Amino acid sequence: MKRFTFCLLAAALMAFTAVSCSDDDPYIDEPGNEEGPVYQESTVGLFVLNSGKMGNNNAALTYYDMTTKQVSTGVFEIANGKKLGDTGNSMVVYGNKMYIAVTNSAMIFVTDLKGNLLKEITVAGESANMSPRQLAKVNGKVYVSFMEGYVGAIDTANFSVKTVKVGPMPEGMAYSNKKVYVANSDGYNWPYGTTVSVIDPTSFTVTKTLEVSNNPQTLHVAANNTLYLICWGDYGEVPAKLQKINTSNDLVTTVEDVVPTNMTVGKDGIAYILSSVYDADWNQTITYYTFDTAKGKIIGEFVSSADVPDGYCISADDLTGNVYIGASDYVSNGDVYIITPDGQIINKFDTGAMNPIAICPIRK
Repeated sequence: MKRFTFCLLAAALMAFTAVSCSDDDPYIDEPGNEEGPVYQESTVGLFVLNSGKMGNNNAALTYYDMTTKQVSTGVFEIANGKKLGDTGNSMVVYGNKMYIAVTNSAMIFVTDLKGNLLKEITVAGESANMSPRQLAKVNGKVYVSFMEGYVGAIDTANFSVKTVKVGPMPEGMAYSNKKVYVANSDGYNWPYGTTVSVIDPTSFTVTKTLEVSNNPQTLHVAANNTLYLICWGDYGEVPAKLQKINTSNDLVTTVEDVVPTNMTVGKDGIAYILSSVYDADWNQTITYYTFDTAKGKIIGEFVSSADVPDGYCISADDLTGNVYIGASDYVSNGDVYIITPDGQIINKFDTGAMNPIAICPIRK
């Protein structure tokens, strides 16, 4: 029997989901949108969100300068005189702002592209402020999933938030074919959730619920109105699966022979998949491979786990084509590897904090 996980399986119910900052939540230029990223000629740096260790209030922000190769640690704390909080979980860059979801602190921070705090956003729940999980950027808004079963839309002009009830413990989101899709993991209730909610962003209502495999986690945009959905299974009898959602008719199919933990879609429809597998004796095997989303087939190994051990998150830069892999042993500081599309390691740097979970390229 094999078991699949992304973080320590002992903490599976609070598993952290890494989200790409560029490829999986593309900016859609539609009427009424007043803010969006300006894609310029070069990637000048990387912001790294380190989730820290749950309960230790040690989430942190790191910046890597592509030109000087200088690493700046503790960026948020230095800039603002306060800690980032407990359990950073997701980060997106949208326009000239960053949005950072800190789950256990029940806080979304909005900063400029130097980490200076612009706004703190909290959203009240039934008994306390709700806990943000994942972020996605769509048409002048930043969407956020809340552990309590809601999705919020943050207006990037005035930072107001409206919410809609979806499935239990939603995680990743993606926009395709004028619809927002939300993975409902139901991570507190074994054998976990099996649904994806479909939201009309105009009316901000749930219009449909799709049946998928166990424990849906992240959604990734590919060509031809297709989404790829990673489901982690039940860490036992039900394995992790990669599924496709045709957003024209919302038909869900399973991709065979793919065991995903996380993925990112890069240039030309090539996906880079991180697969973390545990056997019955809790021995872990990590594999990185490429997957052609147009042909629906595995191409081959991307980079060896001997060269990039302890993979924790993966993200592709849609400008340079480079792939960024965050590595963590859950004990010491994490590392980030910068890798060319053909698997050549360009550089590696220590993030100065634990568990790098999101990597966002900054352009100039």
